[in-house]
Amino acid sequence: MSAALQPLGIRVDVDTHEGMRDGVPRLLEIFDRAGVRATFYFAMGPDRSGRAIFQALRPGFLAKMRRTGAARVYGWRTVLSGTLLPSRPVATAFPEIARRAKAEGHETGVHAWDHRSWQDRLLRFSDRRVEDELLRGRAAYREIFGEQPSTFAAPAWFTDERALLVQETFGLSFASDCRGTEPFLPVVRGKSLATPQVPSTLPTLDEALGATHENAGAFFRSMAEEAARGGWPVLTVHAELEGGPYAPQFEEFLGGCRTRGLAPVALGELLALRRARGTSLPAGRLELRPVTGRHGRLATQAPT
Repeated sequence: MSAALQPLGIRVDVDTHEGMRDGVPRLLEIFDRAGVRATFYFAMGPDRSGRAIFQALRPGFLAKMRRTGAARVYGWRTVLSGTLLPSRPVATAFPEIARRAKAEGHETGVHAWDHRSWQDRLLRFSDRRVEDELLRGRAAYREIFGEQPSTFAAPAWFTDERALLVQETFGLSFASDCRGTEPFLPVVRGKSLATPQVPSTLPTLDEALGATHENAGAFFRSMAEEAARGGWPVLTVHAELEGGPYAPQFEEFLGGCRTRGLAPVALGELLALRRARGTSLPAGRLELRPVTGRHGRLATQAPT
């Protein structure tokens, strides 16, 4: 990568059965045409997206559903998955698609075993349940790829100290469990962990659409401007959105990155570039904080 270009980490979250089936292949084609390599995080187990309706009373949830046109974007099969219709597997249903992403040079990792259950109920999980969810995701990844995953990303940027301590035993290269400003070493119970966090730093399309930005084109233009300001920006895209109805706008964004001085890279490369500067990664705590455009609270980088 040219030293004159600003690196921009690209992370792809794959949350649903249809996102895996349709969105990932579409994104792989877009990345191939753009000459970009990204980091794909796959939910492994059941797609229980329909259970999101149980969050209807949480502040901001229904507004976000209306703003993003969830039924149109995700389709009624996904919206009802795990409630009126049976859940379907995500990555384990399409191992050949997951392996294609890796074969084409992309980084791959685990997003979850059961994305919806983790996102909604993590703080009520027993310690054993936290460990079991992480181990099941890890085992499913190993079944698909024949090797252990090198990176994890918590569903909906929602995690806690128990999960970080379990992941610490996995020998990961890094994790991407939170929102923040730059790569850092998380501090848990007064001790810095060895597994770095590479946080998402920029808003996501579903947070911005119809709220801070009128349309997808305006959103991506704004993200390019923000990323070009420097630092260690990471943009998270979703197989269901940027690999779905907003694929043309996302491809246009990627095609214009170089002229804007940006070099889209996988998160592992972004971390390597940061470490090549020769200064230690900062330490930071994780706090649950609200984020504009998203209901609930997200794990967020905070200084020690």
